[in-house]
Amino acid sequence: MKELFQTIRKAFRLEGEILEILPLTDGGIHGTYQIRLDTGKIYIFQQINTGVFRNPDAVMRNIRKTASYLKEHAPEMRILHFYQTGQGEYLFQNWRVMDAIDGYSLKTCTNLHQIHQAGKAFGAFRKAVSGMDSAGLEQTISGFHDTRAYFQNLLNLKSSLPEMEILRSWQEQACFVCDCYRKGELPFQVTHGDMKCSNLLFDRQTNQPTAVIDWDTVMSGMPVYDFGDAVRSFASNVSSSEPDLSRVGISMPKFEAFATGWLSEHPDRNLLIPAVFSVTVELAVRYLTDYLQGNIYFRITHPEQNLIRARNQIRLAQEILKHQSEMEEFL
Repeated sequence: MKELFQTIRKAFRLEGEILEILPLTDGGIHGTYQIRLDTGKIYIFQQINTGVFRNPDAVMRNIRKTASYLKEHAPEMRILHFYQTGQGEYLFQNWRVMDAIDGYSLKTCTNLHQIHQAGKAFGAFRKAVSGMDSAGLEQTISGFHDTRAYFQNLLNLKSSLPEMEILRSWQEQACFVCDCYRKGELPFQVTHGDMKCSNLLFDRQTNQPTAVIDWDTVMSGMPVYDFGDAVRSFASNVSSSEPDLSRVGISMPKFEAFATGWLSEHPDRNLLIPAVFSVTVELAVRYLTDYLQGNIYFRITHPEQNLIRARNQIRLAQEILKHQSEMEEFL
């Protein structure tokens, strides 16, 4: 492995010798490693999963276009820096290299002040990209966040699992937001596409958000799904891999903390709450589909993990429905 990383280091013209290789296992898609050189510099080496992102060059083009836009229109925002090879490419055999930002991410968050600040950070990102022309970005994952297409993929599979029937019964309600965009009632815009707790870095000293990371799904999409996915992640009591369903639920204090932070930066409230339910059900559909297809998309540590995740998100969606009126009243 060290030989490979030495080759990558040389391709990206990084000075120094490798002292330490630390695998980062939190990501659900790519292979990611923290590399420390004898110069004192720390980098992230990441191999793009081409089973998910079939056109890695398009991913990098979207990232570069978005970074360029934000440098001009939101210069205060911290942006990941990617290195180029000697040939001016941002990829070497589907590996990319970026500076490591000193900070930490969370799978779940319990500190309400931190959650409020996370809402502000994600809301500020949404606001910053809202003026960008989404037509200039490529679709790096075909049908991404097309809730109806995800349902169709699942319902084409044969299964006697009770989760199939639960999800089938929610199809129309879960697809409502997606249908509004498909009918042209709301405009597609630039979206982050994966606004979850683990995609925000916090400063180790101040515990304040320092950078929105993982821009691989930045493309044209439904902006309310960014809010919905973030609430799903931050306001949930446990992570999506929690097998004990009795622990799964939605915390209204967490929701209120995140929502007030988000709305302070981006006050548009249209369809925000329906999106929380829709994106949660969509993720349950995707997890169950992946489980039934042999776990080919999401990284797993054991064969039943995607089934556990699907059950977890179904329970979370049930809890969201119980609190939906309360959430609407708060907004």
